[in-house]
Amino acid sequence: LRHLDGTAMAPAAVLRCEGQPDELILIELQSTVYMEDGSKLVGQHLGTLEIGKEGNVTLNNGPRCLYGKMQELKSPLVLMEKTGQEDASGDLILATRGVVYRKAVFNQRPQLSV
Repeated sequence: LRHLDGTAMAPAAVLRCEGQPDELILIELQSTVYMEDGSKLVGQHLGTLEIGKEGNVTLNNGPRCLYGKMQELKSPLVLMEKTGQEDASGDLILATRGVVYRKAVFNQRPQLSV
């Protein structure tokens, strides 16, 4: 990376990962998601994601089913978590939880399976 005047920029962060990071999939919904009992979504089971041939995906949650497509991201995303630790120079240590290369896009209403 370079500044507009051509001088080199220092990296904002250096990422190191021990071993192979898990591949995560981003889920993009074009609707509002809520729990029937009004509880928060954090920690709840959203459904079962099935990835089929030719990029088709299905998200099943009980009798409801969403159909969508897989898309490659232009740039991968890294999911990181604060560890609360610092290295010898005082820089914050972050843990890598996974890398996102693809996303599942759902842009229709759920269909009821009977």
